[in-house]
Amino acid sequence: MIPPKTILAASDLSEKSVVALRRAAQLAREHNARLKLLHVVEALPQEEIPAPLRVLVAASPLQQLTDTARERLERQAERVVEGEIAYDCRVETGKDFVAIIRAARQMPADLIVIAAHGSHSLRDLFLGTTAEKIVRKGEVPVLVVKNRSVAPYRRVLVPTDFSDAARQALTTALALAPEAHLDLLHVYELWGEGRLSLADSSEETREKYHRLVRDGAEAAMTEWLRGIDFGSRQIDRHFRYGHPGALIPQIARELATDLVAMGTAGRSGLPYILLGSVAEHVLREAPCDVLTVRPTDFRFELP
Repeated sequence: MIPPKTILAASDLSEKSVVALRRAAQLAREHNARLKLLHVVEALPQEEIPAPLRVLVAASPLQQLTDTARERLERQAERVVEGEIAYDCRVETGKDFVAIIRAARQMPADLIVIAAHGSHSLRDLFLGTTAEKIVRKGEVPVLVVKNRSVAPYRRVLVPTDFSDAARQALTTALALAPEAHLDLLHVYELWGEGRLSLADSSEETREKYHRLVRDGAEAAMTEWLRGIDFGSRQIDRHFRYGHPGALIPQIARELATDLVAMGTAGRSGLPYILLGSVAEHVLREAPCDVLTVRPTDFRFELP
C-alpha cells in the first residue's frame, strides 16, 4: 500500500471524538493527504429517540439539524486541525456506519479514522459498536483511535497467521508508520496437546512437539515475509504459545506498542489461528490504537 492520499475522519461531535480528529490530522500532515471530516445525522424511528428529545427532534426539520451539525463540526475542526492541512466538512444522514462506509467509497478514502468511544445514547450509536460495525463491514482500512497522543507511531505490533489479510495489514502499517519499529507476532496453539496428555506422553515428547510446532512457525514467517522491503527499519519477531485474543493485548502492553495492525480475516487450515475470530476482541482490549485491514476482495453490500 502507498501512503494514504485521502483520510476520512468520522466525528459524533463529542469531546471523545476529538482524539480521532487529531490523529487523522497528524496523519494527513505526515503524508500530505486530504482530510475529510464527516458527521452523520441519524434518522431514527420515533421509539428509539430518547423521550426528552422527541419533541425537539419532531419540531426540527432535517435540514435544520444538518445545518446545525455542520456548524458544530466546522467549529470542532477549527479547534482541532492545526497547520496548513487541506480539509473539508460534510454531514450525511442515515445509519451511522452505513453512511460512513458509503462516504468512504464515494471519495474514495484510503483510510477511515474513528474514535473507539463516542457519546453515549440509548443504543450506544457511536460508542464502540459503530467502530466495530465499520471494521466488520467496510473494505477500507480502519484506524480505531484510543490514545490522545498525536506523535507519529513509533512501535507497531503486527499479529500474523501468515494469511494474505495479515500481509496486507503489514504493508498498510509500513506505509502508515514509515519510521516505526515493527514487532511481528505469531501466536500458536499445540493442536492435539490434550490427547498427548491423556496418552500419558512424557514431558520430553511434549517438549519435542512444542519445538516442532515453533520451528515450523519460524520457517513459515520467513517464507511469509519474502519479497517485503523493510528498508533499514528495525524488526523483531515474536512467537508465543496460547490464545491470540488474550495474548495480543497483553504483548502490546509488554512492548509499549502504540499501534496494533491486523487483518480481519485469517487462514482456516491447521495449524493456523483465525485472526478474524479475535480481531474484535483485540479492538476492545488492546491498550493502544488498532488498525484493521480487510482482504482486497471483500465488499459488503450496503442496505
